[in-house]
Amino acid sequence: MNTLSFTLPKELAAKEPPERRGIARDDVRLLVIEPDGSTRHCQFRQLDTFLNPGDLLVFNASRTLPASLQARILPEGPDIEVRLAHRQADDSWLALLLCRGNQKPDLFTCGLHEQMQLDFGAGLTAIVKTRDARIPRLWQLHFSLAGIELMERLHQIGQPIRYSYVSAPWNLDYYQTVYARVPGSAEMPSAGRAFTWQLLFKLQQQGIRTAHIVLHTGLSSYMDDALDAQHPASEEEYFISEAAAQSINETRRRGGRVIAIGTTVVRALESAVD
Repeated sequence: MNTLSFTLPKELAAKEPPERRGIARDDVRLLVIEPDGSTRHCQFRQLDTFLNPGDLLVFNASRTLPASLQARILPEGPDIEVRLAHRQADDSWLALLLCRGNQKPDLFTCGLHEQMQLDFGAGLTAIVKTRDARIPRLWQLHFSLAGIELMERLHQIGQPIRYSYVSAPWNLDYYQTVYARVPGSAEMPSAGRAFTWQLLFKLQQQGIRTAHIVLHTGLSSYMDDALDAQHPASEEEYFISEAAAQSINETRRRGGRVIAIGTTVVRALESAVD
């Protein structure tokens, strides 16, 4: 049996944020695996009991974008959903283009093609360029705005990406970690969502140190079961400051533990380890 295969009961799916269920972020459950392989269930707010003074927690400070946009194919084409995946070095974006109302949209259902123009309203348009060679579900888009202007427009017209198991369209604030500060992720680096300022302050008082890196996450699903099963690796923009690198190296020299908060931090550190 594949050790990654498991059945998630529908009643345990996270359909809404814990705050909407009447509990704090750090009151969610925490599964602890002991060195002998046994497991026990705790609350996330008890995390400090498993950490030692001198340990270093490394967080991903990327902020989640309202990366789901509604657009119309010009001049008189259908409406589509555009899910931004990640920004390219030339300020273009790779994006997933989905036909509205189609549960398992086909690549060509909307007549997608190169040089097609998209109108997002509010003065924002984009030209569809080439399909991505590595992940053909993604298309390269050149927006009519860039930089801060584009970020402001995205926050004006966009919504957080939402999957079918989520019960309602929640505000973007629910998709942010409390320490997020650098906009750029298509979806939330969710491992750190349960941290609260109270818990972070408690950890600091106990001598547990923190460092922050940035990795802007891409899409967790390309809305294609066969493609998602292959887990294709997409390129993600990341940044590790000199201060963060020094903290990590110093912790290792002292024999302390470097604890990555989520797979996004693991990917960034593993990519920069040399």
